Amino acid sequence: MCTVTVRRDAGGLLLTMNRDERLDRAGEEAPRRIPGEVDRPSWIAPFDGPSGGTWIGVNDRGVAACVLNGYGPADRDLRGRPGVPSRGSIIPRILEDQDGVAPVALRDAIDFSAYPSFTLLVVSARGGEIVRWQHGEGIVREPVPAGWSLLTSSSWDEPEVARYRRDAFASWLAEGAVEVEGIPLVHLHVPPGAERCAPLMTREDSATRSITQVRVPAGSAEAWLSWWPRVAGLPIDPHHPAATLSLPLETVTPHP
Repeated sequence: MCTVTVRRDAGGLLLTMNRDERLDRAGEEAPRRIPGEVDRPSWIAPFDGPSGGTWIGVNDRGVAACVLNGYGPADRDLRGRPGVPSRGSIIPRILEDQDGVAPVALRDAIDFSAYPSFTLLVVSARGGEIVRWQHGEGIVREPVPAGWSLLTSSSWDEPEVARYRRDAFASWLAEGAVEVEGIPLVHLHVPPGAERCAPLMTREDSATRSITQVRVPAGSAEAWLSWWPRVAGLPIDPHHPAATLSLPLETVTPHP
């Protein structure tokens, strides 16, 4: 279960993600920079301790990506099976592949057949794609529209969770799309009695573990990633991220 908002407009790119995860999973690792190689961008991201992968990041070409878990009938057969790859390994592959010259999109050559279901967002201020992989069925793609968009997921057989978050997002937009220290207020939304469904979720065995945000302002020479880990189920203070990293943007000339 996760909640993602993305704003793509003349002001640049703003991508914010609540990561929901089991409480018995190891803690997250603070964001760090991964150096680039020849013809491959450098990038920044927080990391998942058990898998070494990540759920969100941005590269030095101004391209960001994030992944949300999916839940379909065929995924039940993958639970606990040895050798099933972590969805956290997807984002590094995407970020290292996006050169900032070609249109932002998923490469057709990437094979996801061994992965559990997911929803992937790959985007820059210029455009991007939402890619939905349903294990055993295939991929569906759609463009990222200009303006605000929402992506959300819920765990097994819980459509009311996604519906609640969509309604909260629609209300937030209608009320003026208020932000607190740059965080869209919907990401901090948790009214009394709605803790199981709210974007800032708390349950007996799982919770929102962090908020991570990518900012690529229009005309800026840097991309920014901020990370707010959630401690012991307490509210997140938007004024005090645990880490904020910047990444100088490379100017890339299209190949002739």
